[in-house]
Amino acid sequence: MCLIFYLSSLSGHEVSQPFPLKPIPLIGHIVLFSGLAALLLLAIRGWKFEINLRWVITVAVFSSLFGISDEYHQSFVTGRHASIVDVLIDSISSIVTATSMLIVGRFTSSRE
Repeated sequence: MCLIFYLSSLSGHEVSQPFPLKPIPLIGHIVLFSGLAALLLLAIRGWKFEINLRWVITVAVFSSLFGISDEYHQSFVTGRHASIVDVLIDSISSIVTATSMLIVGRFTSSRE
């Protein structure tokens, strides 16, 4: 979360990309918020809680709320702006990652 906050604090000039379509920020959002969801689920599992749909929803909602707060924070940075598309990408990345981890976890635990 600190890394996401730091990257959002960089000015528009510091994060400008040489690509006309700017694929790097899209990939960055996907990687960072997928990583956030995965790390949150691993932290929950480390507390010996069973990963179930309730925890997946909790992680997805938390990650989505963090994405909203990140975009709000970014709106105050020079040369940056908030984007609902970025929030949607963050949310979808978190939901897909958390759901995938639940499915993989259930599949692997049933094989043991």
